[in-house]
Order: sequence, then C-alpha cells, then structure tokens
Amino acid sequence: MDHFHRDRQAGLHDSAEVHLERALHTPEYRSEALIWKGIEALQHKDPQRAFVYLSGAAHQLPQRTDVRALLARSLLAQNNANAATRLLSAAWRDQPHDPTLRMALWQARSQSEQPAKLCQLILAHLPEINDGNELKLVLGLLAGLPHAPKNVGVVRYDAECGEIRGWALNVRSPQTPLRLQLQANGRTTQVAADSIHPLLQQAGISANHGGIQFQVSQPTPELQIRFKDGAALLGSPLSVLPPFIAPTPVAGNVARQQPVDVLVPVYEGLAETLECIDSVLRNRSLNQTEHRLVVLDDASPNRALSQALKNLAASGQIHYVRHPTNLGFIRNTNRGMALSPERDVVWLNADTRVNGNWLDRLRAVAYEAEDIASVTPFTNNGELMSFPLSRVSQAMPSAEQQAQLDHLASQTDSVAVEIETGCGFCLYIKRSALDEVGYLDEVHLSRGYGEETDWCLRARNFGWRHMGAPRVFVAHQGGISFGDEKILRVAHNNAILRRRYPDAESRYTAFCLRDPLQPARQALQRARLEQLRSWMSCEKGLSGTRDLFIGSEHPSIAPLALKYLNRGQYSEVTLLAALPGLPLSLEYRLPNDATQLLADLQSLPLQQLTYQQLDGCPLELCALTAQLQRPYRINCRDDRLLAEQGDLYWRGFANRAQSVQMAWPALHARYSAAFPQAKVQSFAPPAPRPMKTRTLLGTLLIADRLNNADVAQRWLKLGQSIKREQHPCLLLVVGESPWLSTLLSIGAVQALAQLPGLNITETLALAGCTAALSLDPAPGSDWTAAALANEYGLALYAEPGDVALEAGALPVAQLSIFSTPAPAPVDAL
Repeated sequence: MDHFHRDRQAGLHDSAEVHLERALHTPEYRSEALIWKGIEALQHKDPQRAFVYLSGAAHQLPQRTDVRALLARSLLAQNNANAATRLLSAAWRDQPHDPTLRMALWQARSQSEQPAKLCQLILAHLPEINDGNELKLVLGLLAGLPHAPKNVGVVRYDAECGEIRGWALNVRSPQTPLRLQLQANGRTTQVAADSIHPLLQQAGISANHGGIQFQVSQPTPELQIRFKDGAALLGSPLSVLPPFIAPTPVAGNVARQQPVDVLVPVYEGLAETLECIDSVLRNRSLNQTEHRLVVLDDASPNRALSQALKNLAASGQIHYVRHPTNLGFIRNTNRGMALSPERDVVWLNADTRVNGNWLDRLRAVAYEAEDIASVTPFTNNGELMSFPLSRVSQAMPSAEQQAQLDHLASQTDSVAVEIETGCGFCLYIKRSALDEVGYLDEVHLSRGYGEETDWCLRARNFGWRHMGAPRVFVAHQGGISFGDEKILRVAHNNAILRRRYPDAESRYTAFCLRDPLQPARQALQRARLEQLRSWMSCEKGLSGTRDLFIGSEHPSIAPLALKYLNRGQYSEVTLLAALPGLPLSLEYRLPNDATQLLADLQSLPLQQLTYQQLDGCPLELCALTAQLQRPYRINCRDDRLLAEQGDLYWRGFANRAQSVQMAWPALHARYSAAFPQAKVQSFAPPAPRPMKTRTLLGTLLIADRLNNADVAQRWLKLGQSIKREQHPCLLLVVGESPWLSTLLSIGAVQALAQLPGLNITETLALAGCTAALSLDPAPGSDWTAAALANEYGLALYAEPGDVALEAGALPVAQLSIFSTPAPAPVDAL
C-alpha cells in the first residue's frame, strides 16, 4: 500500500493501480485496498461497484466510521437515501458519539425524511449535540425547513455545580443576541443569552454571545425558560432539585413485614395506563401481600389521563403523585422509591397488565435467598424473559389470553432462574438491596432506558443476584413510554454502560448461548397442548388447523407445522402452531424425543400430513404416516411434486425459476419405504423459451455452495478467465466457504457482506446484482441455486440439463462471459 500511495501522489496512476490490485489479493492489505477501490469507483461514478468494495471493507473494519460514511455516499449516489439512513442509523447505535457518523447521518436524513419529520428529529437531538460542525450543519438544515421555529435553544441543570447552562439564538439571524424570560416561584425575570458559549464558537455561529449560564440560588421544583414569544427552550421546564444518590436506611430489617409499593410511572397512553391500573386493583384481593398502588404522574400533557388519575386518588384506590415538571423516568422512579424507605418496591410500566396473585409469586421468589435483589416475570416483551422466544418481542395478548398463560405458568414446576439483569417493565426490588446499592443514576444516564441494567449490574458488583420468575406471566405492550426518542436514549446510555461494565456484554452473550430459561419456556409451552387440542377441535377454528405441515421451514400459510433442522448429532424438530395470543413453539430432539413427539401428535385431532419437502427430512418424521395412520400429501416448494391420496405426480414448469429440493429418483430411493403407494407420472416439459442475447452482465451472484472441490475449481477457472480477459464482470459470494480466500485472491470475486440496517436482498440490489449463476455440471439433491435465486428475486443462469430446465434456469451461453472469442475458461462449458 505504501507503493500505491507513493505512485498515486506522484500522478503515476497506472503503476498505482497495479500496486492496488496486488494489495487487494494480499490478506494483510486487503481491507485498506477495498477502501481505495471503493473511493476509485466513486470517483468514476460507479456507485454500485463502490458499494461492493466498501461493504467488504466495512465488514472487516467495523470500527472505521469513515468507511460507513463512504458507504453512505455510494448509496446516496444511487439516489437511495432511505438505505443510507438505515445503514448509518445502525452504525450510530454502536458508536453514538462519533462525529463522522453523525454528520453523514444528518446528510442522509436531509434527503430521506419529510421536512416535518426532519425538523422533529433535529429538535429531539439538539440537546445532545456537542460537536461544532454537527451543530452548524443541523442549524443550517433547520433554517431551510418550512414551519421550523426561528428561535432555538437548549438548557439543562447541572446538579453537581448548581448551574443552569445552555445556549439560544435565532437560526435565521444568529448575530442578534436574544433576551429570555425566566419564570420560577411565581416570578418572571428577564435574562439575556449574551455570554460566550464554546460550542457556538466552534460552530463559527457566534463568538461573543448566545450562551446561557447562571447560578441557582435555591432549589425549585419547576423553572421555566422561554423566548419572548412564549416558546420554551429545549429542556424547559427544569426541575432544579438536588439529585437522589442513596436512600437513608431504616433502622432494622423490617421490609419483610411492611407493605410493598407498586410504582407505576405515567406520562402518556390513557387507555393503556388505565388498563394497567385496573388490572392491579382487580387482582388486589387475590394477593396476600399487602401493597399500595402508587401512580407517579410525570407532568403528563394528557389532561384526560391526569383527571382520571385524580378521580381514582379521590376514591382512595391509588396513591397519586404528580410532578409539576417532567423529570424523566429515572428521576420520577427515584422519588417514588423514596416515598416509603422501609418498603420493597415493584416497578410496573404503565403499558403492562398483571393477573391473579402475581405479586405473591414474585415476592416468594425474592425471598428464596438473602442475596436476591430483583425478580422479573415471564412476558411477551421483556428481553431475556420474553416468551415464547427469549429477546424476541411478541404482540401483547388479550386479557383472557394472558390470564390463561399466567394460570398455566403458575401450574408448572419451573424453578426461578438466575439471570444477568432484570427488566424494568415489571421488576420486584427488595429494600435491603436498594439500601446498599442506592438509587438509579439520574446524573449521568439520559432520562430513561437502560437504567435498570445499570442498577442490576451495580448490584451484581455488590454481590446481589437477579432472578427470573417463569411461574408469573405479565403482559407488556412496549413502546408507549418513550416512542421515537427511545433510539436516542438507547445509544447514549449503552455507551455509558459499556464503559462502566466492560465484561457485561460477554457475560450476557454467554448467558444467551446457555439459555438456562429454555426448559422453563418449554414447560409452559407443553402446558399449552390442551389449549392446542381445544383450538383444533373448535368448529370455528381456522381452515386447515387439522393439517400438519412438515418441512425445514415454517410455511407462512400453515397454522400447524413441524419444522426440522439438522444439528449434526441430532435433528431438532419444533411443533409450531399459530395459537391465538402467542404462538406455540414446542421443541424435540430426535431420535431421543421421538416417542414423546409421537405421543403429542397422537393426542391431536390431525386429519392429514402434508410434507412440504423431503430433502433432509428425518426418517422418524416420514414414519409418522404409518404410526398416526393418517393420509398424506407431498408438496414441493414450486408445486412440481404433488402427492394426494397416495398418488405422486410430476409436473414440469421449465419457465419458472423456483426451488428444487430433490430429484425424483433420489427422493424415491430414500423414501420409498415410508411412502410405498407413491407413483410417478411424467409429463413432457414445455418448449424452452427463445434465447435472449445479453452482451454484458456486470455483477453475478455465485449461486453454488462452494463446498464441492470440483464446482469450486470451475469457479476458480472462470474467475481467472474474467481477470485475464479483463471482462467487466464481478462475481459475488455470500457466506463462508473453505474456497473463499482462494477465490478472493483472483480479483474477479468479491465477498458481499451483509450489513446492519440492510437485508441481503437489498444489499444485492445495491451492488448491482441482477442474476445468479450456477456452474454445477450435474446438480443433484443438494442443488440450492434455484432456491437461492428465487429467494433473492434474481434471474438464474445454469448449465443446460433437466434439473436446470425444470427450475426455469436460463442457459449460461446467454452470458457474454461465455461467448468471448477466448477459449472457454471452464472445460465443461
């Protein structure tokens, strides 16, 4: 690369290009060479080729934000600002404070967002901007937006030094100092934004005014700072109160005997909040644990909600606290926990719903051991404690569905499981842990999100543990509290957590790999089998609920399916059902669990088995037809194999690029014992389509699995021929392969990386890939090229043959790389 840079700076472009190509083929220099190949492609106005090179560099150098910015340039050059915004947003979540990323993201947003949405985003992010160049950029964008405010400013209260700090200016006339109104304790004072502010100086906007800085003489719960037209500065009103750091312990350990405070912080969401409160009140008599429902109104702008809460408080059903100014979740919750310093507390989000003796069950887990700090129940949406899949959010079940799930959970014999951190949607916290660990961090964390993670990790450092309670199910809607601002808070607070707890991420990853909650999830799923039987027997059930679909994928149209996956030493089989509420997902390992699987299926009112595909299907599943004594069908994904009432038909669709699971002779040889009635009827395939001439096809996807040495050698020869003839074709490979490094060394093959924020189909389109190519001379049962092309929406070119014809593949001879005067690069072609 040194020789490349030397020749490039000297203007020796041909020599520099030779050195760059050599570096591209050398693993040590490949990543940097990819960057410069991408830069060259951008300079030559070839953004698709630039995307290919730069995506490879970004994959190898994930911390290089300048590469992500260049990638975004290649997308903007393709007039795809939406993709650029998603790509940069995903990178920004990992590195929220990087100025290069932030600048590139604003430029992409300025092209992808509607003016009103862009204005909203700028105002939401202004308080956390601390780079002069970024501030100059966003204020310039704001000045050009219609209906944007002409005066903007940011204020915050620095509790450590007791000062109000910030800035304010007119974005259309920044040279004019602004006067502001300060309102506190019923008095209004005129102040001027006339001090020097370093950020405005860095931005080159104002050298001697615009800054706000003054000392607060006495604490006040509400302080307003407004412009002369009455509009509030961002951050106003302010609560100028000292921060909560640590509670004052009550003499003696009396938390066990004292009532529990159930804290519900609220801000918006009238219907959700009232439903949450009603569920607590409705189930109060079912809990022996004495508790008080405390609703913490964080200056909600929803008047109907505040009035409804006041009415509940007046009737004595809740303890109601309303703050005069919005404190944010952390400060609001801290003050709620401080109301009764002798009591345990439960954080309960306003968009949750509880059932039965939920509090008794949570408290029982909390006091199983002295070192337990917190307890989190099962839920449909709650990180580690999510059900039916951990860390996967599901829609909130209805009250009836939740009640059934919670009742079944309470009847299982699942024990509490230690988890890495609790989840704040519903978190039981013992007062003894609060006394030692302290309150939530309201000084450094941004208003709300990740605060429970910080507290739980801090508690773990003190020797406390956190438990998951799988015998309690609390429904959680999610997204009501924070809305769009959540992304900002996640990025800001996660960066702080990584610095504070550097080993937490690896511990979390290891926990997820072990997945000790899996037995508890399966126990609850097994308890739902009776629900499945009732659902299938109901006359009002969905059509087809008595047909069992068997395949390696869960068909989206199948309400009941068996999905199988080869795990090497065993086959993993999952019974999937689209039950009302949350889906059923019950796992089995074959051959060990074959008897249990058969018994469960025998208990269901099945009418027919439908095999979606037979390629790789475990023989234990094929034996189900005889064991269950049910009729069967055999479907192929492209409808070319169809067996009904024991007769198998073969249909040819040569013009459709669909997937082929297995050629019939191999399929029949393996499964004839399981399907003895199956017959074959052949139909002559339709005439092939007229050959089209394609003089140039710039980018092709390698559609073969490169685990076959003969096929890989054919690709190697083709790549060498493309490079030797200087053909303007680029071959893309997706995924890992033992031949990958050899193919990359040619120069005609590039690995296409899948980047966060972009799916693989979109990535191929951005790379300019419109077709897939297979060089397999004799595709058999493991030929996946047609399925791959169909999945990605690409035309398929393949060697002539029956299998390729049936899949609708076009002949390779139509590609210009096989019609050059030079000798054929692959012997068989």
